[in-house]
Amino acid sequence: MNHVLTLLISYFVGTISGSYIIGNIFLNKDIRKYGSGNAGTTNAMRVLGKKAGVLTFAIDFLKGALVTIIIRKLFGNEFVPLGIFGAVLGHDFPFYMNFKGGKGVATTLGALALFNFPLTLICYIVWVLGTVLTKMVSVGSILFFISIIIVYTFMSDLSISNTLIIDIVAIIGIIRHKDNIKRIISGNENKIGGKK
Repeated sequence: MNHVLTLLISYFVGTISGSYIIGNIFLNKDIRKYGSGNAGTTNAMRVLGKKAGVLTFAIDFLKGALVTIIIRKLFGNEFVPLGIFGAVLGHDFPFYMNFKGGKGVATTLGALALFNFPLTLICYIVWVLGTVLTKMVSVGSILFFISIIIVYTFMSDLSISNTLIIDIVAIIGIIRHKDNIKRIISGNENKIGGKK
């Protein structure tokens, strides 16, 4: 029963979409109808502006952190990976947005940061370096998810089942970037500043 409650609570917290709330309530724009159509930080920054993008990231990061806090308090640390999985599903596939959400980067980062800060810091550094060196946020994000698989598989003391759950969260993140991967391969991915 705790497993079901963990997934339900985490999913509904995860459905709180920063870009959707800011766009619809304050700017009268449905973020999914502009830019890449993705309800995440990068598209929010391009469509709604830098401040809205930063606020979107903060909301998505904090809801991930909130899930870790809530699930740890209610059910214990062992249930947190499942909670992170639920939160990412809620962010990526929110029911009230026709299951068309974001890619889960900020939410995953926020949830993992409170779950295991040292290991997540390594993944965050990989994300930053990947973004800065390639000037492509998508590359940094993909490397972030890849690093989660490597770091949490080989450097954590999690159970096999919880390691697998964290890996699945990361794999979902990579899959959500499939269109970016295609553009990167074809050389058409946007770089920071809008240049190819």
